[in-house]
Amino acid sequence: MPKERETIAVAIVARVFTCIVIGLCASIVSSSAETCAQAVATKPIVAIDMQSPLPSSAPLAGGAGSALDLRLVFYGYPKIGVPRSGAAMISESGLSDVHDITFTHIGGELSPNGHFIAYDNCSSPNRGIYLAAPDGSKAQMVKELNGNRCLDIRWSADSAKLSYTGQADGSIRIFDIATRRETLIPNVKGADWHSWSPTGNEIVYGRTRLPDSIGRLLYIADLDGNSRQLTFAKDFAPCERLPYVTDTWAPAWSPNGNTIVFTQCERLLVVSSAGNDLRQLTTPRYSLGPSPEMPMTSAYSPRWSPDGRWIFFIGEGDVLKRISADGNQVVEIGKLPYRSGPFSIAPFNK
Repeated sequence: MPKERETIAVAIVARVFTCIVIGLCASIVSSSAETCAQAVATKPIVAIDMQSPLPSSAPLAGGAGSALDLRLVFYGYPKIGVPRSGAAMISESGLSDVHDITFTHIGGELSPNGHFIAYDNCSSPNRGIYLAAPDGSKAQMVKELNGNRCLDIRWSADSAKLSYTGQADGSIRIFDIATRRETLIPNVKGADWHSWSPTGNEIVYGRTRLPDSIGRLLYIADLDGNSRQLTFAKDFAPCERLPYVTDTWAPAWSPNGNTIVFTQCERLLVVSSAGNDLRQLTTPRYSLGPSPEMPMTSAYSPRWSPDGRWIFFIGEGDVLKRISADGNQVVEIGKLPYRSGPFSIAPFNK
């Protein structure tokens, strides 16, 4: 615990320096509050005896091993201000074939069907959003970009559209790959990490709260710009070191559309897409009031397995883990050599 706390200030300096060097200000400055919020929770967010059972998603075709035959892309900062990207394979035996990739330095987003990777090359000239095979081959620019802000890209569930944030105003834009047409979701500002619904008609996103500008809450918007609030500060225990921070962020929509997973102060939580049945799945190991009824682990950047049976996340020590959708089982997959931003997973197509 002391070592964890001592590294908080160093992590914040590293992330701000990175912002200056490579222009990731929109995502890094907002995520600095989350870095500060890596503190001790005094109690579970929702009392265990008041939590509703969480229904598991029905497995898709592919059998019990379908969740454990995945490709992984991640990125981080092994040196201050110097981003590096990597890839690996996830199988039942754990993490394998961990290696650097050079075609992108801030990671990329694997398409849900596993056929492509989308990424912002963050460079000039030829700045743009690129599509490539998962190994980086056959890359082609699909959207020309300007500016120095690297974009946070996501795929629609049908692998037909891309969305991205990264503009100064935090707007969300939709890019149709087939038609090359781009549309702006109206009335959405200040968005960062986001995730599509399986039906493709809504997006859940984090937005910095105003007027305090510290911490984020989650909102859901349809493509016409009609928004509703999903998380509320009153429902969460604050971080101990920063008692005015709640910071719910990094949402990911389940494949069956019923559940959204997110993190808050290193805790993993789920809530129904309707905003009901808030449930805490994990508690940090250093919590002053850890609950024996739930797994003890820090949690960052959650993602669902394609079949909805597992939630993948990064735990303490940069260890990739998975937790069952009911929250009863946590499995360590393997240690990543570096990490900072979100990772991406998709089925491995041989």
